[in-house]
Amino acid sequence: MKHILIPTDFSDNAWSAIVYAINYFKNDVCTFYLLHTHVLNPSSLSSLSDIYIKNIRQQNNLQLKQLKQQITDSEANTNHDFKTIVKFVDLKEAVKDCIAENTIDLIVMGTKGVTKNKSLFFGSNTIHLVDKIKTCPILIIPDEYNFRPIKQIVFSTDLNRFYSDHEIKIINDFIYDNNAALRVINIQTKQPISELQHYNLSCLKKGFKDFKVNYHSVPNYDKKAEIISTFIKDLDIDLLIMVNYKHSILERFLNEPVIKNIGFKPQVPFLVIPDNQ
Repeated sequence: MKHILIPTDFSDNAWSAIVYAINYFKNDVCTFYLLHTHVLNPSSLSSLSDIYIKNIRQQNNLQLKQLKQQITDSEANTNHDFKTIVKFVDLKEAVKDCIAENTIDLIVMGTKGVTKNKSLFFGSNTIHLVDKIKTCPILIIPDEYNFRPIKQIVFSTDLNRFYSDHEIKIINDFIYDNNAALRVINIQTKQPISELQHYNLSCLKKGFKDFKVNYHSVPNYDKKAEIISTFIKDLDIDLLIMVNYKHSILERFLNEPVIKNIGFKPQVPFLVIPDNQ
């Protein structure tokens, strides 16, 4: 059985993530955990009555119950069970608690929530989870994305880091589960590639040896974000995968001003594998 955590703020973007997850795992026995967080300011807790906090909890539980019913009415599947969780801490801490309490296999979430800013692709909650969650992969679903089967996967790497068996297995599982083809893209930052990069590439080839894989080396003519976006569009990619580690391409995307001006905007679901080495 798979255990899937889906944070929700009841926005349309969060609903898109739920629908994608249900369709992706339609043939799997799964427990989905619908998590809603309501942060109470610690400085005001002493002035809030127990009745007030109880009312907030009841309201949140009612919203989750209605959401669960909406899912059952529109996407009924006997393989799926849904549990609802309300926590009065920030999303990062709530997710960490849920992972520890329920042995979560995957987090599925939207790019941004209720307070949308159209100049951003990732909202602050998404960025914080990608940055702070180190024990569970995160699948990020673009706003208004319609589910389609995954046939082409791209894994973007600079080849400057050795990938662990655990990280390779996560990618292999997505390839196997979807009977998909994998494309590994390396955006060249230097010519020729170093001995270390050659070694890491050989390890990747060994790790992916049981699957159909194409390897692409792309000159760094333009911004890396634009290269990846163009690659996704031109080759009809269904899933983008990156490992988030120190000095990785993804870390630079999340910390550069370009991310705040649209820059990195994958048009397809985006799987982030955390660095837990």
